[in-house]
This record gives sequence, C-alpha cells and structure tokens, in this order.
Amino acid sequence: MDDAAKRTVIRVRLDKAHDDLAMAHVLLHAGGWRAAVNRAYYTVFHVASAALLWLDVERTKHSAVQASFNQVLVKPGLVETEYSQVYKMARDWREEQDYSDTARALDEPMATQIVNDAERFVARLERYLREVGAIE
Repeated sequence: MDDAAKRTVIRVRLDKAHDDLAMAHVLLHAGGWRAAVNRAYYTVFHVASAALLWLDVERTKHSAVQASFNQVLVKPGLVETEYSQVYKMARDWREEQDYSDTARALDEPMATQIVNDAERFVARLERYLREVGAIE
C-alpha cells in the first residue's frame, strides 16, 4: 500500500477512534460504565491499528495488535511505555466485563480512568503520526 492509501485508511481508523471516544464519554456520563470501557478499549485499538499501519504492520486479532504495538512502537522507544499499560488495562477490563460472569465490579472512578487514559492514548499516537508525516 502506498503512503497516500495508508493515509486514507489511517484517517478512517482515527475517525473510528474519535467516534468511539465520544461515545465512551456519553456512556460514562450516563452511568453506563461497562459500555464506556468497551468503547474506550475500541478507541485504543483503532488508533493503535492506525499507527501500526504507517509502519506497514497490519493485524486483525486483538492480541496481535496489542503485541505489535508493544514490539514495534513501545520497545524501540517511539512511544512511551506508559501507553503499553494503558492499552493492557483497557483491554483487560473490556474483556473481563464483556465475557466474564464473575468480573470484578466496575465503578465510576475506574471507568473514568480508562476513558481518560484512552483520550491520552489518542492524543499521544496522533502526535506520533503527525511527527512521522502520516497525518497533518
């Protein structure tokens, strides 16, 4: 895929991330904490996928996107390690809340932290994408 095509797909993924983040905030304020965490996780997933695409890394499985994010962006120091933890926490909480009948209780402070961390994640990866010329 050439750079122009990658920029188009990156924009689509960033738009999805922004839509998911906006919905996460709406759900959070409505008391829908589980759903807010779900949307916050997908915010992180979409923006990580966008950043990886610029480096010609395309993955579809959630575990593969997370592993590639850590290997290709965090390990070489392109993105700070704290964002690896943001990704892990969002994914862990989302999967537990969506799939476990014995999930930990999710409260407003934890849901708020996950949504706010997803917002920081977007800002950081968009800054990275601007620095490398993938977006304006």
